Amino acid sequence: MSQLVRIFAGYLPDTIVNDRDYIITTDSDIIPMHEENYQLRKNTSGFIYNAFCCGSYERRGKKYQMYPMSHICLPKKLWRDLFLESMQREEILKKPNLASFDTLILSDKAPFSFDTVSIYTRQEFKVLYDKNMTKGDAGWYMDQVYSSMLINDYCEKYPNIRIIKRHKDAPRLDPGLPSNAWEPERLKMFGDAHLIHDEIFDTYRWSRFKKLLLFLFNPSLANDFDSYYKLFILTLREKPVDQ
Repeated sequence: MSQLVRIFAGYLPDTIVNDRDYIITTDSDIIPMHEENYQLRKNTSGFIYNAFCCGSYERRGKKYQMYPMSHICLPKKLWRDLFLESMQREEILKKPNLASFDTLILSDKAPFSFDTVSIYTRQEFKVLYDKNMTKGDAGWYMDQVYSSMLINDYCEKYPNIRIIKRHKDAPRLDPGLPSNAWEPERLKMFGDAHLIHDEIFDTYRWSRFKKLLLFLFNPSLANDFDSYYKLFILTLREKPVDQ
């Protein structure tokens, strides 16, 4: 659910974001490093960064280009319209004895809710949606498969919509690169950073990560991150061991 909910950003309430505002998806372990790669262009409806990374796939007897979840940038209204104009919605609306509650969450007034995510995703993925998910299995890619379907189908239906597909021109800073790749002068060559998860709290890993923080932020903010890290480590050490 934490992955799927990203593509339902069009249902966020107006008190949080307006229909004309842009919403960009990301992965929590991907950090953009150059602002110019994410600038909007005039007379376009958004962009997909690193759009050519993932090849294509077949679904429903049709070939689709696969887009990564990091990063797709579209206006809130367009995120919502992807579902309102989708074949999945048409299929659900054709079902007999559709409950009034289901009719509501299929409308443009649907809430940003578990029920809204469920009705659309279960329609497309059937029993896969309700299965336990493990990293790398078919369920892991539901959000990426679904968003790619929706965008491709919508652009085919409305060819006047211009969503810019951008290449990733610079290499990615990966955890496996040697330590000198994390030096300030070398960091300039990378387009984004792919971070490790829990292991980042190891002292050795953190010392590298701090170099990235100093590259991205002013020293005061980077030191705030460092102070939080040290406090977090102390909290872990003082946590009582379960008997």
